[in-house]
Amino acid sequence: MGSRREAREKSLQILYAHEMTGNDIVWILDDLCQPGEPYRNFIKALCKRTVAIQGELDDWIRQKVEKWALDRLAILDRILIRMALCEILYFADIPPKVSINEAIDIAKRFSTEKSGAFVNGILDAVYKELLANQPKQLPPVQPAESHPATE
Repeated sequence: MGSRREAREKSLQILYAHEMTGNDIVWILDDLCQPGEPYRNFIKALCKRTVAIQGELDDWIRQKVEKWALDRLAILDRILIRMALCEILYFADIPPKVSINEAIDIAKRFSTEKSGAFVNGILDAVYKELLANQPKQLPPVQPAESHPATE
């Protein structure tokens, strides 16, 4: 694995396993993210933070999906949106547009035919709201776990 894109794809795999099994995220990370793997710290930080703030992320999603229950969204779309929102809100070193574009591209590759446009619509709506509410400080500065590129 040599890129952040691949790290995001690995994170999607880990978060999908967590969603489907309910197993502890640390256990899944230890099983699927091997020592020495490039971007391991980023993967661990992204997965742990996404799970830790899942309720907050789901609230953002619920605000933007009209007439849809969260559990009716495609699982991969829901996970990708959570991941991208987590990056936007808690990973200040990653430009929000990068997080959005990565989520869209991964959705096109791994989810449904319409997923890219759907993921784009939700993330764009949240990002616009964040810009409107905090124009001088985007992404909001939040304490984030260390996530250097490699260990």
